[in-house]
Amino acid sequence: MIHVEKLVKEMKGKRIVDNMSFDIVSGESVAIIGPNGAGKTSLMNCLTGKWKASAGLVTVSGEAPWTKDSKGTWTVLGQENVIPLDLKVKELVAFFQDIFPDSLSDEELDRLLQFSQEQKNQLTQKLSGGQRRFLAFVLCLVGKPRVLFLDEPTAGMDTSTRKRFWEIVEELKAQGLTIFYSSHYIEEVEYTADRILMIHNGKLLRDTRPELMRIEEQVKVVTLARNWMEILSPHLYYELEDKGEYVHFKTQNIEEVWEELSIQGCRISDIEIQNKSLLDILFEQTEEEK
Repeated sequence: MIHVEKLVKEMKGKRIVDNMSFDIVSGESVAIIGPNGAGKTSLMNCLTGKWKASAGLVTVSGEAPWTKDSKGTWTVLGQENVIPLDLKVKELVAFFQDIFPDSLSDEELDRLLQFSQEQKNQLTQKLSGGQRRFLAFVLCLVGKPRVLFLDEPTAGMDTSTRKRFWEIVEELKAQGLTIFYSSHYIEEVEYTADRILMIHNGKLLRDTRPELMRIEEQVKVVTLARNWMEILSPHLYYELEDKGEYVHFKTQNIEEVWEELSIQGCRISDIEIQNKSLLDILFEQTEEEK
């Protein structure tokens, strides 16, 4: 459904998408993740035809994304929440229905939106930011696309609206839609993604699955009373944080850490250990960079 081969995009002499290659089959839900500035939106712009590639090949449903034939099969929800503010919700929905010869029915859209009659009669500017974002997402479905491109689709949504979005994504996957999206929410990726593309500095670092990232490269985060640090070998830990009477640190050698501590009389109740996967760490880094 989506084919990317040795994709390169350069702007102002800088390579912002660097030799990426991957394929996405029909019905897959694929999340792209990475820190801010990693190239997620740049990649999305290339896949949706907003930008033409400097080199390489991109096809969506067998066509270049900027061609008329290709654009009839997919829709995109960009980062910016751009919908008219001076129309009522029901007027905006009806306008989108008129655009497409084969559109979702009123009943289908009501089931997706779950807006009250009062909300449907409101101007869109009266909706909350999260409700407008959700409305924009549902409007992307009116024309029954085969592929969805979503750039940070749930930004600004509250918890209940975000969960409703996840439910709809599961329904769309069951219907065979292909979904390609970026996200800053670890729960969202774990709940809705079949695959993860991890990118950084414009490069594709990893093409994997959420459950695999959860079990690989496990890091332990340890909380320990400060006095025990005096007997712990420095090579066993990193990213030490001073918390007053306690310290936090990370380790990939928890057995050796515990062996050294227990020999000196440390009790299991004196130490707290948390699991951190590569996925956890990546999303923590992304939050810090916001």
